[in-house]
Amino acid sequence: MKPHNAVASNVYDNAQESGYETQEKPHPHQQQASVHTSDDCDNKKRKCSSLEEHTFVSSTDPLIPCVLAHWGCRDKIRRSEVHEHCLTKLHQNCLLLCIHHYVLTIHAGMNNIQISADRSKPTKTDSDLSYTESISDLYEQNTQLYETLTILTGGIQTLMQDATRSTNDFAYLTSSVNQYCQEKVKLQQAVEEQGVQLRNIQMNQDIIQHELTLAKQTMNNSQQANYDGTFIWKITDVAKLKISAESGRQPSIYSPPFYSSFNGYKMCMRLYLNGDGLARSTHISLFFVLMRGEYDAILKWPFHFKVTFCLFDQSGQQRHIIDSFRPDVKSDSFQMPKTSMNVASGIPKFCPLPMLMQDENNYIKSDTMFIKCIVDFGEIPKMILPYTLSLNIGLPDYVQKHMIKTEIERRNQLSSQSQTINLPSTFQSCA
Repeated sequence: MKPHNAVASNVYDNAQESGYETQEKPHPHQQQASVHTSDDCDNKKRKCSSLEEHTFVSSTDPLIPCVLAHWGCRDKIRRSEVHEHCLTKLHQNCLLLCIHHYVLTIHAGMNNIQISADRSKPTKTDSDLSYTESISDLYEQNTQLYETLTILTGGIQTLMQDATRSTNDFAYLTSSVNQYCQEKVKLQQAVEEQGVQLRNIQMNQDIIQHELTLAKQTMNNSQQANYDGTFIWKITDVAKLKISAESGRQPSIYSPPFYSSFNGYKMCMRLYLNGDGLARSTHISLFFVLMRGEYDAILKWPFHFKVTFCLFDQSGQQRHIIDSFRPDVKSDSFQMPKTSMNVASGIPKFCPLPMLMQDENNYIKSDTMFIKCIVDFGEIPKMILPYTLSLNIGLPDYVQKHMIKTEIERRNQLSSQSQTINLPSTFQSCA
């Protein structure tokens, strides 16, 4: 069986014998290049840059009518486009009409031959030569029709095979596309699941990092914590903290916690470097905060012990800034904490800001300041506080306490001696 390209070629070769016009026509506008795209031009749908190119295209690949023009396929096509044209639906419908016509013609020819033969038998009057020529003509026509039918049938079979192959290819492509879509959906689901897992992992990492930070902070606080009711707070980066306080981003900072004993009150300090309330922008404000501890349930409440603050003079001149206050036992700030910490209470105007803002002040050195808090559980006399704060903080606590006790006894003894010496003169004056 011939392929459809060969069929198309044979059909169009036979078209020349059938009287169809396939000869090249001279271009109607060769002498009028300016209007060569007129409606009279068969090549008006093709764009060409020049008359020479237009003429070359027309001469090498001219437009020809379809071989089935008499059967309704009136498209004009180029020889290079014959294969594509034969696959169109219009051409195939016209081809079926043509085949049907030729089949009917063949049957009619066969019937005519049979009738002529039947008529020639009883009458021997016709010449044998005329009869033979008639039979030969009919046979030749029948042969041509049969060959044409064979060519057209082969073309139809080729087209049907192409259609079947195209259908199979389309089915394969459809199956491949469906499979691809399924794989895409699975891949998207896998990506979404991995995204959820990654988010969960990230969330767990954030939680772990937060817990690690808290653990480190707790460890640092435990290492720094004091358990005797005193604490020295080292504050670094004072300039940055002051700017943050002035802008309102971080008005205050908290000290690490400290304790009155291992099973005692939990406390901390709160510092406003730009002041709080009425003291804003004029003083630094320093407050005392009671925090919720593990042993609060068995401690005595309200908290009533005197609190003393000391801002250290770092010049060695012992000009510390010292101030104290006694808790208001009716205030909620000194009741047993119900949350993580009570409301801070203390000294709003602890130190004037101009004293700390001087370039050569003795309280901030290397952008660092030191504040000490003393909770007086032993009722230290007020007059002894300067001596207490002047002690070398590098000494062990028990040594410092012994020295404070000795100093108190010494001053009490001096006070008693002074009163004894002045006693006779008093009696004399009374007499």
